[in-house]
Amino acid sequence: MGNRFLALSRWVLIVALLVGLSGETCNAEDDGTNCTSSCGNIHNISYPFRLKHDPKHCGNVMYTLSCENNITLVVDLPPSGKYYVQAINYHNLTIRVVDPGLQKNNCSSMPQNFPPLTSIDQVYFVSDSTPVFYIKCSNPVNSSLYVDTAPCLNINASSLVQQKTYSYVKVGDMDVGDLYEGCSAEWLALALLNYSKGYNTSYESIHSALMYGFDLVYWPHDEEICQHQWRKYHTCYPHTIPGFFRFLWANIYGKGPLSIWLYVIFYFF
Repeated sequence: MGNRFLALSRWVLIVALLVGLSGETCNAEDDGTNCTSSCGNIHNISYPFRLKHDPKHCGNVMYTLSCENNITLVVDLPPSGKYYVQAINYHNLTIRVVDPGLQKNNCSSMPQNFPPLTSIDQVYFVSDSTPVFYIKCSNPVNSSLYVDTAPCLNINASSLVQQKTYSYVKVGDMDVGDLYEGCSAEWLALALLNYSKGYNTSYESIHSALMYGFDLVYWPHDEEICQHQWRKYHTCYPHTIPGFFRFLWANIYGKGPLSIWLYVIFYFF
């Protein structure tokens, strides 16, 4: 009799949790801040992001994006400039962007913005990335550090008086001894750190890495992070049944306070 009562108590607890989850899910859906928009290939643009013409109660004004011709999603990062949004990862709180000067299948196209290097108005922070330096030299350079940009960027003199110059890129941090005599760093771009490993064999592959873009971390205020969701450190879990079990596992795996709560419940029941 006692075992049956304990088993029944466990099922009652589970059903109560699921009912509570369903109720909270409905409440979240009824909230006016739970707006969604789309632009081009990017769907489910939701809190904290909003589009310029969304209703005022949608999203956070600091994370306003613009949609150009319903094709391109754009984020403005002053003083650097505007960037095209390639993806939004709500789980990792990152947004991947690419310079608008770069064109797919056109390796002669170059980035037009000098990239942000740290934070942008405490709204976005540059995530793990690797720098790509554009270098101009008065003489040819034979170095494993430099990648020749020809034939993509073949800089020739516009007159007989001017001296011919040679164009290279260097991937990774620039030390003092990395800049050879007669060479100068002309421009800088950013590539995703993991994407950039092992591609500095040709400028075409470097251009493809730049086209993939780099990540920015967005960081809403504490009261806005994971709104209507459970939160474990920097990760959000939606108020749904699958989201609950993901949140549950994160706490058990991370030995959080919820694991102690669960241990007590299942031990005494």
